[in-house]
Amino acid sequence: MSSRAVRRALKERGYDDMAETTALIEKQVCEMENEKDRGSSEPVNMFDLLGGDAAETSESEGSVEGSVEAIVEVEPKQEAKPAKTKKTKRGKNKKSKGKGKEKADDMSMAEFEAHLKKHDAELPQVETKKAQGAAGRGAALGVELTAEQQQNRALLVVDAKQLDAEAEIKRLFGSAAVQNAGQGRRGMPRGLAVRKRLALSHPKATWPPMNAPGIEMQQVGVDEETGGHVFAVEHTERFRSVQIDFLSAVMTNDADAIAGLAYHHPYHVDALLQLSEILKQTGGDFIEAGTLVERALYAFECGFASRFSITNGLGRLDFRRIESRGLFLALFRHMQFLARRGCWRTAFEVNKALLALDPVRDPYGALLTLDFHALKSRQYEYVRRMSTEWTWSRIDLLPGWAYSRALAEFMLERNGAERSTDLLVEAILVFPSVVPVLWSRAGLEMDAAVTDHPYFQNVQIASESGMTHMQLLEQLFVERSSALFRTPEVGRWLQEGLLLALEQIELGGRTASDIKCSESVVQRRREAERLNSYVVPERISRHVLVSDMDALKAGLPESVRLATSYAFDPLPPVDDINVYNEVMGGRMVFETMPGAFGADLGDLEALEALGDLDGLDGDATAVQGLLMRIQNLLGGGELEADPGTSSDESDLGAEEQEA
Repeated sequence: MSSRAVRRALKERGYDDMAETTALIEKQVCEMENEKDRGSSEPVNMFDLLGGDAAETSESEGSVEGSVEAIVEVEPKQEAKPAKTKKTKRGKNKKSKGKGKEKADDMSMAEFEAHLKKHDAELPQVETKKAQGAAGRGAALGVELTAEQQQNRALLVVDAKQLDAEAEIKRLFGSAAVQNAGQGRRGMPRGLAVRKRLALSHPKATWPPMNAPGIEMQQVGVDEETGGHVFAVEHTERFRSVQIDFLSAVMTNDADAIAGLAYHHPYHVDALLQLSEILKQTGGDFIEAGTLVERALYAFECGFASRFSITNGLGRLDFRRIESRGLFLALFRHMQFLARRGCWRTAFEVNKALLALDPVRDPYGALLTLDFHALKSRQYEYVRRMSTEWTWSRIDLLPGWAYSRALAEFMLERNGAERSTDLLVEAILVFPSVVPVLWSRAGLEMDAAVTDHPYFQNVQIASESGMTHMQLLEQLFVERSSALFRTPEVGRWLQEGLLLALEQIELGGRTASDIKCSESVVQRRREAERLNSYVVPERISRHVLVSDMDALKAGLPESVRLATSYAFDPLPPVDDINVYNEVMGGRMVFETMPGAFGADLGDLEALEALGDLDGLDGDATAVQGLLMRIQNLLGGGELEADPGTSSDESDLGAEEQEA
């Protein structure tokens, strides 16, 4: 029997991943060889035992094929001879492999099947699903995970090969698109070294050198709920002194000082995030704004702990700590810039990495964008699995996921299956107020019987100026995903599902008790009705602030609208752990400046806080003046001999002495 037949037989019996069974198979072969040695009457040279470890290592490093074929050597016809000192490992491997093949060729398929049944109790159970196999077992990473934790973690594992935005652009538009955008190597100046690519960031040759990021990370515990490793980001002593200068610049509304600080310390993450938002909000260069965010990610990655991985779904950070919150924000902003460039698969993988940092509390609402990025990148099977297997939060109470799951099933259907229509009817019955808005954005006509039906109308309190929790969730979904429902095929499918849903709603019905469907759908509808409250969770408000949807910011609670929230730390949590509060004399409260989410950039008084704008004519001139000063301070992409890093004190110290 050939080795290919052996592998096929193992695969049919459920042992698809041979890497996980190799260790136990080799152990069994070793035990059989020991039994033969004990039964042998020939003398054994004790000095030969000194090479036993090397022999065992050589066997373990052999191919999987050789290990599988060695299992058939159960009843040898002759006694084993004492081991002899080998000259090369390669020769012994070839010899043992050839012997195993001869034994396997003499064995029939029936005999091999009988032998497998004999060892079924000892062989490990191998997961056959591709995603679960890629995720692996937690024990191999130094942490024991329950079955539920393994199931959820498999949904957070990031494909590192898909984190290269430039590679995705090449796949979509060809290599010329990258070169024309100035990202190719042909346009790189001579004399600049190509830097090593990290998981999240791609350091450019024109970036300043990185001597030390000023950021450190260490493990502080294990998250009992998710089974992940909890890490803490810490600022070095030098970084803290620079951070105080940065906070002082923010308090005095001095954007020029922030740009100057970023020039002397080009990897100060908070300054980079603040400047990126200033460039974006003042109509500046989005490419430059995205580069600043990627540079902040590079600073974080250089400070990652050796055990921290952004791709294995087990790295956790405490969002309450101000040092850690910058990584959450940098990932969210990076995801936005990737989506703007059309790199949907890369944005999808970054979205999973963001959710994995705190999958239970989800401080930036990563779940609210994950379904959209999965659909845009055509990861329909992932949407199906996430909707049914995720248990760390109530994903079934998010209207976006209900409609996205139905759409993903519609894309996966073949041979006229009707599962997607059933899911669409459930989504309409549980979240009916989505229908008028989604149908309007998708360009579909609605009958007056639907628009006037009380079941599809939102309940609004006249005294409240904001939106309810459910209204914000619905508007976020429609604003982001309505374009996915505009194709003719999807439009006909939506109309069909709406007609079927109307048949299950009583005439004039308004609540869950007025629909005729399964008890599970009725229960979900009751729970969804509880979200028609004006108490909006902090994570939803923070998500709206950073999502670039200005129309929805007016629907936030008044306490959030009136609070000043800054680009480097939008809407800090109530249980904030901020080491700089004591230094700055209590909780920091700033005035309005560009980069603050409460700023009105159309107000000339706000622009005058940026510096001396005398002689400038109009808002556009003021904004242009700010952008020019920032570009000049950042160097416009040109390198000097030594621009300095966050740990370089020489340049700044010399300037202080001259002052």
